Amino acid sequence: MLAISGKTLRRDFSKAYTCVFWDVEDLGVPDDHDPVSICQNINSALTNKGYQEFGMVEFRAYGELNKIWDEFILAGIRVIPAGEKCERVKRMVWDILLWAMQNPSEYHNPLNVMVISKNMSEDREFLGVLLGLESRGYNVLLADSGNVESLNQLPFVSSVWLWKSLSDGGYPFVNGAQDIKIIPTDSEDKASQGK
Repeated sequence: MLAISGKTLRRDFSKAYTCVFWDVEDLGVPDDHDPVSICQNINSALTNKGYQEFGMVEFRAYGELNKIWDEFILAGIRVIPAGEKCERVKRMVWDILLWAMQNPSEYHNPLNVMVISKNMSEDREFLGVLLGLESRGYNVLLADSGNVESLNQLPFVSSVWLWKSLSDGGYPFVNGAQDIKIIPTDSEDKASQGK
């Protein structure tokens, strides 16, 4: 959203370029997945939410150099070596700011930024950076494994996923529950139309 003289204008982020900043040490690839399927599932989750009608998605993974394997690179994920949690967060913040400087979000060219990390609600500096991005026209999307309710209450965050749901291509968390799109069966659809 964009605020102009007290009015809020809605921006269309459905066709926007999305950059995903993923802490693979905190929220790694689930046992029944691989990096390629995670990328496909995140793309599906974004499409399900209406964020990726025609938009491109770039993935960046942060973790220990020894633990990030070739599968990430083969999946088209940019690998950024960063060790301990504090170092990974600082590197992600730095890279997000650098990316934002290189990719300014403008009304005719909106951008999505997705952060996948654990315990984001506890890091005020990180949240401050994301707030600053939202105030400059970026659409902020988050995924966490734990306290998504507190993240969902942040006014500058558009959507929050539980990592399990996002990694499976599911829907985001909304008001204490997972946002589930109910698609009527043919018989339910005909019944609602009076046929």
